[in-house]
Amino acid sequence: MNDVPKILGKVPFDIQREVAQKEMPNEELPFLRPTMIKENCELAGFEPEAISYVQSVASQISTVPDLKYLLWYCHCLLCHSSSYSRGDVCNWVPLTNLLGELAGAFYLLVTLSGIPEAKKFHQIRRIPAKVLQETYSDTWIWVNDYKDKHNTWGIDLNIIPWLFNHLSGELYRLGRLQFVPRPFGQKIRVFRKRKKREVVVLSEGNVKFSGDGQISGARGEHNQGNNWTSRLFFDSEGVVGTPIYPTGRAWAKETCLAWKSWRQALAPGDPVLEIHIPAGSPMDFDACGDSLLQALDFFPRYFPDRPFLGFCCTSWLLNTQYQNWLPPDSNIVRFQREFYLFPIYSNERSGFNRIFGTSSQNFSKLPRDTRLRRAVLDCLESGGHLRSGGALLLAKDLDWGNQIYQKGLSNSEWSQSKE
Repeated sequence: MNDVPKILGKVPFDIQREVAQKEMPNEELPFLRPTMIKENCELAGFEPEAISYVQSVASQISTVPDLKYLLWYCHCLLCHSSSYSRGDVCNWVPLTNLLGELAGAFYLLVTLSGIPEAKKFHQIRRIPAKVLQETYSDTWIWVNDYKDKHNTWGIDLNIIPWLFNHLSGELYRLGRLQFVPRPFGQKIRVFRKRKKREVVVLSEGNVKFSGDGQISGARGEHNQGNNWTSRLFFDSEGVVGTPIYPTGRAWAKETCLAWKSWRQALAPGDPVLEIHIPAGSPMDFDACGDSLLQALDFFPRYFPDRPFLGFCCTSWLLNTQYQNWLPPDSNIVRFQREFYLFPIYSNERSGFNRIFGTSSQNFSKLPRDTRLRRAVLDCLESGGHLRSGGALLLAKDLDWGNQIYQKGLSNSEWSQSKE
């Protein structure tokens, strides 16, 4: 345990160590008390055996002053520092050499220490208890994921920034899906035809695309001869730019939208709800639709100060290749077809770890027990690549099950000039 001061010295903290030391309670840290650990774990859906284990680790930490202070210090950074970037947590020095198999439980205690602060915020907003239980349950999903890998309960260091979205009042799970109010961060713009429901998406300018309409490099595309660059121009008459087809690819032929017939409905920086798809249960199609309906009620009710224009999702699950590999009635395909899809930059193995639970490149030893796994392995073994994708849905267009953007459209019909 003599290494703890050295670890503190290596971590680039942004608050004064003396401040944290001065504010540290003289008595036992509240979030190390067995009763509070039990309460926090139960709220997150932990099993009794896991709760007992976490309590045991907390008891051990309580007997080591330097280690207890390190835990308090991490808690202060994540819960009491307005300027600290949670992404910097990934730069913290791993504690495996110091704590061995207890390192993951230490980081789990850091995460759980944020629940009391989160509950205060949620009580002010009067968030229903059911929503909080569903939201905090993501911690238990990641704890189980850690146990599958390490045969003990804990949290990976790089998961902490994600879980603090839940504990800072930013993310909420409503049924099957999670939602985060954020500025729209994609390089596309959405336009709606006046007096009609028709929607067209244009790319921002200077985005490089490959010959198949995907973002250049999104699937290992390195053939510069097939690459082309998008353009976007505004004037008093309208906008001219590179269109994105609703099934998720760009067209090199530019489209003109006249202001007399079209208006801009969504642009970068506008407020949206980001959709996240947690692991742990099937991606039931009806359950996903119900989640979106819940979001339309939940956020205006509890966060009237956070309006939003639509939903946006980026995920390996939005890889449009799956529509060629999976049956049309699969949950993934049906989910994709409810949105206006768009290409995003991604690496050549997007989703691989989630599909197989490993980063192993020994394809011959990986399971082929599902249609998706067989299709992915066939693709990779033949020299192909995986990718991620993006999806958007304007709030006013939510009509789950009716494929409002993709139904009844053909390439030839859509490619005609919009006037």
